[in-house]
Amino acid sequence: MKRKNRAMNRGMRDFPSVSSVLEDPSLKPLIGKWSFAFVAAEAKRITAEFKRSSFNKGEIPTRDELTSRVISTFETYRRELIQPVINGTGVILHTNLGRAPLSSLAYEGLIDAVTGYSNLEFDLGDGKRSVRNRMVGRMLAALSGADSGMAVNNNAAAVYLIVAGLAGSGSDVVISRGQLIQIGGGFRIPEIIERSGANLREVGTTNRTTLTDYRRAITKNTALVLIVHKSNFLQRGFTEEPEPSRIVEMAHAKKIPVCYDLGSGFIEKGDFPGRIEEPGVVSAIRTGSDLVCFSGDKLLGGPQAGLIVGKEKLISSLLKDPLYRAVRLDKLTIGLLENTLLSYLRGEPLPCWELASTAVSELKSKSDEIAIAIENPAVTSSSLKSSFGGGSLPEYEFASYGLRIAGDPVSLSRRFLANSTPVICRTSTNCVLIDLRTVMPENYNVLIDAIKSCLS
Repeated sequence: MKRKNRAMNRGMRDFPSVSSVLEDPSLKPLIGKWSFAFVAAEAKRITAEFKRSSFNKGEIPTRDELTSRVISTFETYRRELIQPVINGTGVILHTNLGRAPLSSLAYEGLIDAVTGYSNLEFDLGDGKRSVRNRMVGRMLAALSGADSGMAVNNNAAAVYLIVAGLAGSGSDVVISRGQLIQIGGGFRIPEIIERSGANLREVGTTNRTTLTDYRRAITKNTALVLIVHKSNFLQRGFTEEPEPSRIVEMAHAKKIPVCYDLGSGFIEKGDFPGRIEEPGVVSAIRTGSDLVCFSGDKLLGGPQAGLIVGKEKLISSLLKDPLYRAVRLDKLTIGLLENTLLSYLRGEPLPCWELASTAVSELKSKSDEIAIAIENPAVTSSSLKSSFGGGSLPEYEFASYGLRIAGDPVSLSRRFLANSTPVICRTSTNCVLIDLRTVMPENYNVLIDAIKSCLS
């Protein structure tokens, strides 16, 4: 064993150095694109990994092997940069694909304001410092019917800020056991309450909670009643839950504020076809809840944000809370949110609702047209089902149309992912499916080229 280690130590003297790897001409384009500092850091890390492996296996790599690993690593990194993809899954609010698509016109109107200087916290009237996202608060109030509004970086932050601000350390937060939910990414209501320093006071059971349960739970130590909408799952069968307005009435009789966490950000049904049984922001305010919070990038159809509407006094208190500074929005998100809310107030369509409202006949016509244009028997037009996703409307599915591409689903999906504009498909038995409901119209020709390339 000692002889082997001595031999290996002598061999390590011949191990290619990091500097020799960086001097390889094949890395020059990488250095030009990614910077010398980044490439050097990765070359150092990769070399160290090879050294550990070499010592165990007794094999010394060549400089070319190390250089190839550096190149392949940065090819992986290139694919991990934020870039456009074609969503062929049929899930409109796909969390992994950025949830709600945004209006390109709204973004283009913000370019000068976000690439240069802006009046983010400056009053152009009196030339003094002003409050960030003040216009967002005003528009949220107008849209919801609440006294006031504000925005933070996501709905998890909104819930945390409200619980920490209204309940605080040692106070009780009353919530039904049936509403102790978890959403994607590990966000759990009980843990948020615990981290805020407040005490979780569970009432009722998983499937049944009555108004009496709430009434019995409220004590002198109760600071907040929290109502949480189960936006990403449904309960069926032997269940019971009081109407939010009755919970509010009971809590207010005991001078306890109520926060209604709506989650999904649904505003109103409007002209959208089909039956949607989802509480909206306006109806949540009408329950008398002191605060209502919801997401900006779910059914609202805007950028990632946590939106809070409600009583002026409470909103003002949250804006002054030191924690607010840790969760406030940046200038780009504020601008996108302003445009999203303006579109709602003007009655203008948003991209996610335009996709959801596209007629099945139109999707069928387009999928037939694409299948003909590709001229490959493996590609056929097919009836499909779409959904909203994004932790909202869990049982709502609607008819759609798209493309069925016959072949090994694993191999095909990998080829589509490797396309210059990646295409995200659904895999099925002996085929992949591309739902046209979530393919942006401007990407139809790109999709055709991608399918031809993957099948060639």
